[in-house]
Parts: sequence; structure tokens; C-alpha cells
Amino acid sequence: MAEIILHHYPLSLFAEKIRRILAYKKIAWRSVEQPMMAPKPELTPLTGGYRRIPVLQIGADVYCDTACIARRLEQLRPEPACVPPGQAGLAGLIEDWADHRLMSQMVPPVVVDLFAALPPGILADRAAMSPALGKEAIFAAAPHALSQALVSLDRLDGQLRDRPFLLGDAFSIADAACFHPVWFMKQSARLFAAVEARPALAAWLARIEAFGPGDARPMSAAEALAIARASEPADVAGGETAAGEGLRPGDPVAIAADDYGPEESRGVEARISAAEITILRHDPEVGEIALHFPRAGYRIKER
Repeated sequence: MAEIILHHYPLSLFAEKIRRILAYKKIAWRSVEQPMMAPKPELTPLTGGYRRIPVLQIGADVYCDTACIARRLEQLRPEPACVPPGQAGLAGLIEDWADHRLMSQMVPPVVVDLFAALPPGILADRAAMSPALGKEAIFAAAPHALSQALVSLDRLDGQLRDRPFLLGDAFSIADAACFHPVWFMKQSARLFAAVEARPALAAWLARIEAFGPGDARPMSAAEALAIARASEPADVAGGETAAGEGLRPGDPVAIAADDYGPEESRGVEARISAAEITILRHDPEVGEIALHFPRAGYRIKER
């Protein structure tokens, strides 16, 4: 199988979610560091309009959004499992809550604390993805967001008082999703005191950090593009067309996130199911790419 390539940057919350899964599963991977802000000239040949981080690449197959990435890793390395048998629905619900609500509580206060050290223009860049991510909005939201974050920390701490991980004895995708917003809080010593004051939560965080950095080796973005150029999409067969969609393989479509980041990726439908959509797109720099997205959180339209 082609190498697993993660396009990311160190401070990315969502990339840390995937880095924890890779470390837990002991999957060797190649690390391609991408810019924090647009433009991303060595990422967009793979993704089209999509600019979020992280992105997982396997040859000419490119997986967008951590929900999609995590489940592809689960298919490739089923053991140790991150989706516990009989608890996939519960794990997914916790994941969705953490990736959206918990993340939105943690980001504003941490960004305000770190603002002086952040790259110039970072919040102007994020405002292009959503007005709620602009400087004025983030600073206005921070006090209330922190009050809500503390409520969430209490809930997590309570859940962890009689178990090592959120769903029991083993790490799961629920832990990965809740870990990355709490890990982001650690970037501010002042704010992280709230985690340290909750012993079960602090022990859980340390337990996951103890997985270590994982088996990662650096790769240049140019090398990753060359791999895509020399490859053909492999993960496009099978799957069913979801009832009521009115879409068929070969239909031209555009897909974009429904919360922030309005940029569209365009191509033709290759596969669609209740959980995932795959589109094929052609880029002059890398040739044909299969782009994979989760259904949850994305709008699909014919064009």
C-alpha cells in the first residue's frame, strides 16, 4: 500500500486528533507541513477549493475532514479499534459534539491569550472562512466561551472518574475528538490550570499524550505532489447511491462544508453513500484525484 501522508501543521487542533489516532494505532506516516494560512499552493492541487487542515493522502486518494480520515484509518488498521463494537453511534455523537461545540468553547479564550504570538493576519485569514472567526468576534466571544468550556471540563472530568477513557477501558474516537480541544487549551498556561484542577481529566490527558509522537517521518510537499502525480485513485469502487439524492456516478458536483470554510471542491461523483461521498477531479499539476468527504457537515450540489 502507498504511504500514509498527513498534511498538517503543529498547532492545528484537528490535526492533533488524527496524530493521536495514528500514534495509538502505531501507524507509520509521513508528515507534510502546510501553511497555517491561505494560499496553500502545494495543497490545493490535491483538494481543489478545500483548505482545511488536516488532509490525509494515500497515493491519489485524498481524505478531507477528520471524521472521514479517522474512519479510513480504522479500515486500514482495524486493531486496536478506535470505533468500539456496539458503540459506534455513541462515539460518533461525542465526536460531533467535541469537534463543534467543545472546540468552539476552547478556541476563543486560547486565541485571545495567544494572540500576540500568532502569525500576523491569522484572524483576517480565518474571517474569510467565517465572520465568527475574525478578531472582533473572537475577542467578544472569549469570556462566555470560557465559562461554557469550564462546564464541559466538569462533564468530562465526571465521566472519567471511574474509567481510564471516555467509553471505558480503551481509547476511542470519542477520546481523540475530546482530546484535541483540551490539548489546545494547554497552549495557555493560565487557562490550562482549569484542566490541572480536575484530576481525572488531567490524568486522561496525560494518558493520551503518553502514546508519544508516533512513527512520523518528514516529507516535502513537492514529494507528496509527485506521489499523487505518479498514482491513480484506488479507493473508488463499491458503495451504494444513497436513496433520494438524485445523483449518479459521473454527475458534476460541488461540495463544501456547511459551517465554516465556504470554498468548494468540484468534480464528478464517483461514489456516494449515507456516510461518505467521493468525487473525482482533475488537476493539471497532479492529474486525477479522488477526494473523499463525510456526508455529515457537507453540502453537495449539482453544477
